[in-house]
Order: sequence, then structure tokens, then C-alpha cells
Amino acid sequence: MKKLTIIASAVLLSLGINSSAIAKDGTYVASEVGRNGSIKVQVVIKDSKIASVKVLDWSETHPVADQTKTELIPEIVKYQTTNVNNISGATLSSFAIKGAVNKCLKEAGLDVKNFSKAAPKPAMHNETITENVDVVIVGGGGAGLSAAVTAGKAGKKVVLVEKNGFVGGNTSVSGGCFNVANVHQENITMTEGQKKIVEGILAEKVLNPLHEELLNKVKKQWEEYKASGSDKLFDSPELHALQTWKSGDKKANLELVYTLTQNVRPMMEELAAMGVNWNGKANQFVGALWPRTQRATNFKSGVGYVDTFLEYIKAKKLPVQIITATAANDLIIKDGRVAGVLAKNKNGTRYVLNAKDGVLLATGGFSANVKMRNEYDELWNKKLGQSTPSTNLPSATGDGITLAKKAGAGLTQMGWIQLFPAGDPTTGATSFKLGENSCIYVNKDGKRYVNESERRDVLAKANLAQPGGVFYVISSAKRALVDKDGRNAYGVKVEDILNSGKSFKADTLEELAKKAGINGKNLVATVKKWNEFCEKGTGDEMGRPTCMDDHRLNEGGPYYATLMTPSVHHTMGGVKINTKAQVLNDAGNVIPGLYAAGEVTGGVHGTNRVGCNAVPDALVFGHIAAKTMAGK
Repeated sequence: MKKLTIIASAVLLSLGINSSAIAKDGTYVASEVGRNGSIKVQVVIKDSKIASVKVLDWSETHPVADQTKTELIPEIVKYQTTNVNNISGATLSSFAIKGAVNKCLKEAGLDVKNFSKAAPKPAMHNETITENVDVVIVGGGGAGLSAAVTAGKAGKKVVLVEKNGFVGGNTSVSGGCFNVANVHQENITMTEGQKKIVEGILAEKVLNPLHEELLNKVKKQWEEYKASGSDKLFDSPELHALQTWKSGDKKANLELVYTLTQNVRPMMEELAAMGVNWNGKANQFVGALWPRTQRATNFKSGVGYVDTFLEYIKAKKLPVQIITATAANDLIIKDGRVAGVLAKNKNGTRYVLNAKDGVLLATGGFSANVKMRNEYDELWNKKLGQSTPSTNLPSATGDGITLAKKAGAGLTQMGWIQLFPAGDPTTGATSFKLGENSCIYVNKDGKRYVNESERRDVLAKANLAQPGGVFYVISSAKRALVDKDGRNAYGVKVEDILNSGKSFKADTLEELAKKAGINGKNLVATVKKWNEFCEKGTGDEMGRPTCMDDHRLNEGGPYYATLMTPSVHHTMGGVKINTKAQVLNDAGNVIPGLYAAGEVTGGVHGTNRVGCNAVPDALVFGHIAAKTMAGK
């Protein structure tokens, strides 16, 4: 058959006829694997040309991969080539779309080589635009957008610059969990293990006046709780603060910690007013330490906060201008005050952005900057090299920290870098999970080896110590957070997750173990012990204080086993700030006009960040920074 095709092609060429001339017009569909799974693409061929390209189905991350639809695909059609630039931050998605288009071209009988000429480079501009506004925000993740909305609501004219071609930052690829005390915890019963945790915190030695104040408040709350005879979960913003501080080895700035935990509930209520529908049931996410984790019902993952802010800005016609694909290069300093930002768009356009009320740095951390993380690392023996994956976007390179240093800002706690305990072994992403990442962990021998409700650094170290540095999260399909469309908590299709070879599904534990390469006899025994603990509520072999509903495995199969490894997740250190989100120099003095919020800052988390405190941190301090700039 191949020989006949070669002969036919030779005959056509001898007659001066290109083989593309016999291409069949029509509609073709093909798939290729992207970052999160299969991407199905439809290509319409007309007169041997690409008439249109459309994505029919995918699980790629919004808004990170959206530019492949708005920029990459139009260029393929315009220039009649698949040799177009990949979208930064969505490289795997770009490759998949181009690969699927090439498959369609082949199926139509076209020569792919004829569609491989490099697309023209985009035109560059040589102009400078000056904007005079009240507030300039650098970075369009959760912190930046929270500040933009707050400042805009206060009537302030805002310009937000974002170096990516989309807004959302790491908030858009986060799980979106949100810790708040005393909300949606009515159905959670207090266990003996949890009571011991509270008593242990209250017995600790006083280290400073605020610590003493918080201890006294919690002692009073605890006595009132016990006197009430309630068996429901005990919690308060003060307990949240004490647990957060302790989890970071009491190295964080306790004033910042308490500012966070006091303001998360008002932030949650404000988000609800903007359209976030909270699910009404608190849970305990991995590393969160207490069942106070909230989630929304009307969106999956942290991208929902991004969409909520953007939709609110549009609906309320707030005076907020967002400029994407534009990196801040320097701060404008006049008379000892930060007065604006110099920025440049990828198309060459330069911006002079003058800020009357202040500049906010909301650029995130430096998890994607290998050189920087190994320069500062004090926890992982400077072994966070290229082979260590990260949950972060490639754009998390510490730009805001560099800008702040040039303006005289002090840095704090830069050596403390967090590994997320359960990431994708290849990409580092958290989006491949099936069930909660606080479900039980087993190694290849089918045995548990750690209390999965522990601190994230404890979990990461325990997971890295397993053979090959990998482990399995075992969950029940009934509790796997899969929706009616067959997508997980991040919106990724379960079918794609299973096809990746990193997750396994079976009706029985024995079959699951065989598929995943786990010791089946030990896995059955491990799950049996876990189920016994979940029934009794006490006596877990690893010391867990409670078995939450979403962690249960006693309802029968099917079961999932998902292969995981730790990945670089959060940089706890950064720019020094006070409780008003004002940036401080090394002497602790305010740098006039300069503010910072979110992961670009240090001092909020200490040596270890509590799971589900990151989004609240970004949103709360972004809100506080804008209020400070607005004089409120």
C-alpha cells in the first residue's frame, strides 16, 4: 500500500501536479495530549487551505491556556502554518493544538511541510504612553485583583500591569481553598484528638505580649465552650492565628498573622456579595491543620476568584485599566517616595505610570526561579534544581522582590520555601488529584508512613523519603470530588487522568494494588486499619486526630490510587510589610508610596505555610493595601 502511494505521488509530480491538489475539503477532528489531558481540535479545510480551527474539548487551565484560542489559533489560520509561537505559560497546550492540526492536515491529504513556514514576527512599537492615576498595581493575581476592586470601589483610578498575557497569576492555578474560622462548621463533631491539640496550644509558654493576649482570649473561649456542653467543633480567629504561628515554628510576624485571621471572614462575606457561592461545608485540606477550609460551588479551583473580580470590575464599571503582556521594569522614585512604575509591553510599547496614592507590588513569589530558590533555600539542602517540579506558573520569578530591593525594601525569611506534598510527578501540578490530598498516603509497599493531617513540610519530607520519592494517595470514587460531567475538583476529566498512567481505578483494593504496582496484601490491611479508626474516631496508627467524611474508605469501591511527589509550591519569604501592607526598609521604617501583598511578601507564614492560608493572605492584604492607599 505504501509503495502504491509513493508511485502515485511520483506520477502526480511528473505531471506537474502537487499532491495537495487532491486534498479533500471537509471537516476533520483530531486529538493530542496537552498539560491536563487530551485536546480535541476541529479543522475545516477549504480549497486546500485551513479555513478554521476550533477546540472542541479540553481540560486545560483557564485562563492560562485561553490565549491558545485567542492568539495561537487565529495565527495558524491567518498565516496558514502551524509554525507559530507557543503561548508563554501554555507551552504544552500550544504543542497539542498544533499537533492535532497537523494530524487533520494529513488526514485531509495535505502535505504538512507546506504548512510549516515560520509565521511573521509580530510588529514592534516604539512609543511611550504616560498615564496619571491614583494607584498602580504590579501583578494581576489574587492580591492585585483584590486591591484593584477595593481601590476602584473607593473611586480611585487604577492601572494594573501584568507581565503574562492573561491575569490570574498563581491564584488561577491554585486549588482555591480558603481558611475561615467559625463558618460552616456546624456539622463537625469535636474529637478527643482535637481537644488535645487545643489544650496543647494553651499550655505553651508565652513568648510575647500579643501571644499572651491571644492565649488568654482562646482560654476564655475554650472555657465557655466546655461550659456550654457542645460537642461541635471549637474554633475562633485567635485559634486560627495561634495554629498558623505555631505551624511556622513561631517565626512569622504574629501581628501579620492575626491581621490575616481577623480579616478572612469579612473578605469571605465580601466575595459572597460579589457572587461567590460558598458550599456551606467546611473541610480540612492538606496541611490546613483544622477543619475550617471553605470552597465555592460555582467554580472550580482558584480561577473562580479571578473571574469574580474581573466580572465585578466590568459589571460595576470600576475605573480599573488592566494592561497585560507588560512587565514592570523599574519604580519611579521622587523626593524619597515611590511615585510610579516604568513598564514595557512585549510589543515594545513603553509605559510611564504615575501613581498619586501609591504603587502595590503583587507579583507573587519565586518558586519558578531555580537560581533564586537555591540561592536562598535553607530547608532543602539547596537541591531544588531543574529536576524538582513546581506547582507554579513559569512567571513566578521573584520580579517584585527585585523591584522592592532597588527601592530600599527589607527582605525577610527568604530561605523558607515550601514543597507541596502531593504534586504531579512530571509537571508538579496539583490538578491531577482524585479525592482530597489529605486522604491516606501509602508507599509501594502498601503501608502508611505519616500522619496525613500534619504540616506540609513534615508531609513533604516523609514523602520524599519513600522509594523513588513517590507515593500514592488512596481515595474512594464516592468521595473523589468528581462532578456529573466526570471532571475532578480542578475541572480535569477523570478519563484523561486515568489515561495519563499516573492514576488508577479499580472496584477492589486487590485489583487497584495490582494496577498501580502496590503490595496488595499490605494495602488491604492498611485500609482495614484506617476504616476501623474512622468508625471509632480514636486510635489511628499514625496519630491522626480525626477522619473527615471525604477521607472515608469504608463505603466500598471503586477506589483510586494516584501517584504523587512533592513539588515546589510557595516561597514564604519576601518583602517586609506592616499590618497596613506598607513596605518597610531594613530598619523597619515605611517606604512612602510602596505597598506589597500576597506571596511577594514575607513574615505572614514563617517556616511553613498552613494549607489554604495562601489565597486568604493574597486577597486580604491586597484589600488592606488598597484601603490604606485610599486613606480608609
